[in-house]
Amino acid sequence: MKQLLFITLFFLSINAKSQTAIKDQIIGNWKVENIIVKSTNNEMKELSKAFKNSIFSFKKNQDFNFTANQKTQLTSMFEQMLQNQKWIFDEKRKIIKIGTVKSGYNIMDITAKIENNKAYFNFDETELNLELIKI
Repeated sequence: MKQLLFITLFFLSINAKSQTAIKDQIIGNWKVENIIVKSTNNEMKELSKAFKNSIFSFKKNQDFNFTANQKTQLTSMFEQMLQNQKWIFDEKRKIIKIGTVKSGYNIMDITAKIENNKAYFNFDETELNLELIKI
């Protein structure tokens, strides 16, 4: 019985550390290095170009900013939509949520994985996967 309890506590500890690690490690500036588009939709392909070499900024005080490398109508729209937003880490769903308290952080959801100074972002609603490097 003690062994089962120890194993259960061990796995709960690993899970809690993993969640905390994402919340703590995401702080900083991240540059999009690579994009994988799962969709054949032309709009998704265009959207992926908006993210190329863009910067996602997560500040310790929960401020969030997005800066596009190339200036197009689409990237300007994204910059405007994502500027001066806040971010939170939803512990229950294990995602980063972008928005404000008033909006319910519903502007963007990011499933993130961080390892070896690289982040991998998955956007459920866009079928895009981004590989980012910390800068």
